[in-house]
Order: sequence, then structure tokens, then C-alpha cells
Amino acid sequence: MADQAASDEVTNTFDLDGVSLEQALRDVEVANARVIDLTKRLTSMNKELVKATTALQKAQLRNRQLAARIKELEEIEGSRAFRSARAAGRVARGVRSRLAK
Repeated sequence: MADQAASDEVTNTFDLDGVSLEQALRDVEVANARVIDLTKRLTSMNKELVKATTALQKAQLRNRQLAARIKELEEIEGSRAFRSARAAGRVARGVRSRLAK
């Protein structure tokens, strides 16, 4: 009986080694699948980041252009010629309204 118990232990160990190897192979397959999935997601997120960065840079450029235009308009509105033209326009509107009556 002792010989049979020793024989069963060896067989069980051999079976466990096979199961362990099979489980290890499954674990490697799962790990590889996860790495592939994570790589795809990372690539996708990187593309989104590039698009967002490009959009941000375009918006910043447009903002700088608009700021420059606003500054130009403020300089024009602050000029004596603009104020004179605005006053002349008010006088002309007043004259037109009087003539229309």
C-alpha cells in the first residue's frame, strides 16, 4: 500500500505540473491580450491627444490674431480722425432727419 501511495503522489505531482503549465500558458495568453488591448487604447488616446493639441494650438493662434485686431480697433477708435468722423456722422444723420420732415 505504501508503494501505491508513493506512486499516486508522483502521478498527482505530474498532473499538477501539467495543470500548472496549462494555467501558466492561459495566463500568458490573457496577459498578451491585455497588452494588445492596452496598446490599442493607448494609440487611440494618443491620436485624440494630438488632435486636441492641434485644435488648441489653432485656437491660441486665432486668439492672438483676434487680440491683435482688437488692439488695432482700439487704436483706431481712440484716434482723433475716428472721433471726428463719428461726430460728422451724427451731424449728417441729424441733417437728414430734419430734411426728411
